[in-house]
Amino acid sequence: MSDDPHLVELVDVQVVRPLRRAVLRPQFPAEQSEYPADDDPRSAHVAIRLPGHLEAHSNGPGAGVVAVGTVLSGPPPWEPQRADGWRVRGMATRPDARGRGLGGLILRALLDHVAAHGGGLVWCNARVPALGLYGRAGFVARGEVFDMPGIGPHMCMWRTVARRLSPSDVGPPPPVPT
Repeated sequence: MSDDPHLVELVDVQVVRPLRRAVLRPQFPAEQSEYPADDDPRSAHVAIRLPGHLEAHSNGPGAGVVAVGTVLSGPPPWEPQRADGWRVRGMATRPDARGRGLGGLILRALLDHVAAHGGGLVWCNARVPALGLYGRAGFVARGEVFDMPGIGPHMCMWRTVARRLSPSDVGPPPPVPT
């Protein structure tokens, strides 16, 4: 991890789309970097900004963004009726910011969102070079490597996330014996 200060934040989808497209789908039209559930209120979009990456010519919503990720409510393909499914998509880090643990920070924030919103089964189609990132976060492989045309080899991975209890879920503390 670098000593660069970084800010991990929940952001509007417009902040993540430019980097998502630039890193993951540069050869495709912009609309192919937009996901059907991007605007769903249950979805979460996370970005990391590093001050050293602010570009003088970039003052839009994606200024200084070096890593992004999204989690969307949706069942895994092997269990389409599952109501507590979540899908991680659009995990991307600028090439000049890789190797600092930023992807792990993004993924942790996305999993925290899932926990805060009831938990459940979280899944993704991971690019083969990112299998270690997901494995370190507790994801396990399901099935074999498959090719996504024009994008490359992927593997389906999944894990469960427990619901985070809020103070109202726990109730009042027990009485103190007198």
